Amino acid sequence: MAVDVGFTFPNMYASIIKENLLALNEKLTGSRYLKNINTPGGVNKDLDTDGMKMLSDSLESVLKDFAELKNILFSSTSFMDRVDKTGILRKDTALDFGVVGLAARASGIGLDLRKVFGSIYNDVKFKISRQRQGDALARLNVRCSEFEESIRLIKEFLKTLKPGPVIAQENIVPKAGFALGFTEGWRGPVFYWIKTNKSGQIERCKIVDPSFHNWQALSYAVLGNIIPDFPLCNKSFNLSYSGNDL
Repeated sequence: MAVDVGFTFPNMYASIIKENLLALNEKLTGSRYLKNINTPGGVNKDLDTDGMKMLSDSLESVLKDFAELKNILFSSTSFMDRVDKTGILRKDTALDFGVVGLAARASGIGLDLRKVFGSIYNDVKFKISRQRQGDALARLNVRCSEFEESIRLIKEFLKTLKPGPVIAQENIVPKAGFALGFTEGWRGPVFYWIKTNKSGQIERCKIVDPSFHNWQALSYAVLGNIIPDFPLCNKSFNLSYSGNDL
């Protein structure tokens, strides 16, 4: 969003934060993008005491950097002038189009799968990040709030980790059937529906990305804005092109 209003410095600062997080991923799991970590029944690598301390210390450092990033953005009069009251998506319009995820929460819709299905999140008192203005600033505020809440959640979950196996020991017997998988991704809810045959092989797979629901709403949010604000509106939603075509 900063880049699209010509404010490149905070974008570079954010890139440093991102790189530090990717480097942390690699140190903890061997993969910058957490590939080959999740597996049916658990995870492929445990987090030892040193790893937990590294994670906790690194998050503290990241949180300080993120606070500085917010200060750079929100103390800039020109930046705030560009995002405030720009690209407004009203709650009624968001409801009509079935908008989900970050964009919905920025328009006052308090929907998050972690509240609907995630009893484990209730144990750590997960808080939905929500705004009501529905503009680019509101979507930025939701992003910032969710970043900080994610760090808080990781710290809380670290306290609950107990020694033991990291993969369920039950034998998984291939069989015919279907299943639904879902998670609240950073854009919004991601759903996977699969159908398997008697050998356990996948016959059909349907994926629904939050972008599928939100693209039409973006076309309404840009109405009435100046042409130079279109990239800003677009980036404030930050939708996936390929995700729309799944």
